[in-house]
Amino acid sequence: MCPSTPASNATVFLGMITPAGRVAYVTPALPAEVAVAAAAEADAPVEARYRLAGPCVTSRCGFWTGEHCGLGERLVASYAQTLGEPEVELPRCAIRRTCRWFAEQGPAACAACAHVVTDAR
Repeated sequence: MCPSTPASNATVFLGMITPAGRVAYVTPALPAEVAVAAAAEADAPVEARYRLAGPCVTSRCGFWTGEHCGLGERLVASYAQTLGEPEVELPRCAIRRTCRWFAEQGPAACAACAHVVTDAR
């Protein structure tokens, strides 16, 4: 699963974006339609208010390197440079066992993930 997918490919409502710009995860998993319906009346794109997850589309994604998700890799590296060591306790996440970023980058991906806002303008 891609933990930061556009609404058009989303199957899971992963979390809400807080005013501080962090993801407040929703567990257990909810269908993406819940977030899409809730955001229908807002002016901003659904991805600016909610984090959505969906199947990783590999080579159909601009972040795919041919072997792994380049976005997950860049986020983990950027987080480590900016904020240092990741938090020890992982957030509750509905997709961790199937998450592409976690599978490829390990627990460091979870710390970076909480700071990602997918603003699909």
